[in-house]
Amino acid sequence: MAVTRADVAAAAGVSPAVVSYVINGGPRPVAARTRERVEQAISTLGYRPNAVASALRRGRTRVIGLLTESPVNPFFAELTEAITNEATSHGLALTLGIADIVGERHLPFLHSVVDHRVDGVIAATDHFSQLASSVLGTVPVVSIQSTHGHVRGTSDEVQFDNEHAAQLAVEHLIEHGYTEIAAIAGPWLSTSADRRILGWRDTLTSAGLPAGDDLIEHADFTAADGRSAAHALFGRVARHHSRPRSPRAVFVSSDVQAIGVLQACSELGLRVPEDLAIISVDGTDIGLRMSPPLTSVRQPLELMAAAAVNALLTEPRSDPRPIPPFRGQLVIGRSCGCDPHK
Repeated sequence: MAVTRADVAAAAGVSPAVVSYVINGGPRPVAARTRERVEQAISTLGYRPNAVASALRRGRTRVIGLLTESPVNPFFAELTEAITNEATSHGLALTLGIADIVGERHLPFLHSVVDHRVDGVIAATDHFSQLASSVLGTVPVVSIQSTHGHVRGTSDEVQFDNEHAAQLAVEHLIEHGYTEIAAIAGPWLSTSADRRILGWRDTLTSAGLPAGDDLIEHADFTAADGRSAAHALFGRVARHHSRPRSPRAVFVSSDVQAIGVLQACSELGLRVPEDLAIISVDGTDIGLRMSPPLTSVRQPLELMAAAAVNALLTEPRSDPRPIPPFRGQLVIGRSCGCDPHK
């Protein structure tokens, strides 16, 4: 049977209220010798205070919720790790929920975080609906890399500069001398996918290079969809050009899609980067372990995680605080034609 506060009080010869004063540091002072007896009883009996109950009395639980996409996507796995590390550094516990791509199966998680009075929720997902906002009610919510724009009811947003990331990637391919750069975009109705394609198109147009819709194929952020999109794109480009060939370079909206593109290239007998240069966005560790390693624009996940957690730790506001978008950094692999060791 678990040791109770009453057990400690009986062993120390004091009232349960005095035990509470010792544990919580107040609100009333406790004599030094009495404090020693209480602390000795706690140690002898192995008593552990109920942290949740104590936190509720103080008005904070020191627990935050994280609603994220499936960690099968390496980007979200690394983002979850970054948020967990940041939360831990502030003495916060984290409860995790996986967002549902279709339907509202993550709603039980949201009901749970409300019932347990978490201090706030970080929503790192495309699928944070108006219904989810209504379930959380007054619970502070910070959206991080929401691909559908601002999440209704959130206090702050942490965003990545998707247009700049695409610009970095495409400019790098142009520096290699590529003049036909196709694109595998993210899913339709995704703000981040739209912004990345806008950056791709604007950069190519500024360089006087083709940027038509025939060079774009949309796909979900999965390896399987990246593979299918590559097959569809290469076949369509070959049919629409005088010379039946694939484009020489492709900008891919995410590392996980690029993994599928590498698979498609293997199936089609295309060598990377000799026959096709590939560059992507995310900068995940697994991308650098591909063959060849992916050149990618890395998202600063540690900085983004810190901004999200710190936003929850501050006093909630009715209006979102302006947090400037975070910019990525080009990480050189070999898929673009570079030799990172030179």
